[in-house]
Amino acid sequence: MKVRVYAPPLADPAAIDSDGFVTLPEGATLGELFATLRVPLRPLAALLCMVNWRRASLRTKLRDGDTVGFVGLLPGG
Repeated sequence: MKVRVYAPPLADPAAIDSDGFVTLPEGATLGELFATLRVPLRPLAALLCMVNWRRASLRTKLRDGDTVGFVGLLPGG
């Protein structure tokens, strides 16, 4: 299955193809996607992650065509 990924800054982009998709086995979870992307601090990254514009956990099962993105934190004051 293919999942569109808007990866966080510290992820390894090697698994993302030129169209922005990562290929995963059917039934893969968000945690498995994070492992594929070598995302550091996975539990913390999951707090900032959205699947199809909804909050998700590391156990969230992904489906073909899902979109995975991250909420950006803006520094400032």
